[in-house]
Amino acid sequence: MFRRHVTKFLLASSCALGLAPLAANEAFAQMDEGMMRGGMHHRGGGDMMRMRGLNLTEQQRDQIFKIHHDSVPAMREQMKQVQKARMDLRQVAMADKFDEAKARQAADAQAKAMANMAVMRAQTMNRVRQVLTPEQRQKMDEMRDRRGGEPRSRG
Repeated sequence: MFRRHVTKFLLASSCALGLAPLAANEAFAQMDEGMMRGGMHHRGGGDMMRMRGLNLTEQQRDQIFKIHHDSVPAMREQMKQVQKARMDLRQVAMADKFDEAKARQAADAQAKAMANMAVMRAQTMNRVRQVLTPEQRQKMDEMRDRRGGEPRSRG
């Protein structure tokens, strides 16, 4: 949901500035990345939705929003790296003569960028957990365990 809010914000602000095509490209890129990760694009927002049952204080909600908001620029830069590597790999695949070394280089770059994004998401998740009280963390863990320990897919 957080990513969806960011996407909606980008779309709305870009429309106001006459940049709708650029914002639409960003929104589609985020949806594409979410689908590529197996529908896990909800992590930021899905966790926020599940946090409603934790009775967060206004201060906690503000802190969590700031944590997510502050992570957006770095995640966007990392996403650019993923997209560049994906395009490089696509170009190698579409070339008249296949170059396995270039394909591996592009695939490795994409994997590294995606791994960096995974670490950044984990770091953000940990920062959010630090805002919670021990009781809220325990309740969050119990809610996660009830749904099988895996993030819920919305795709």
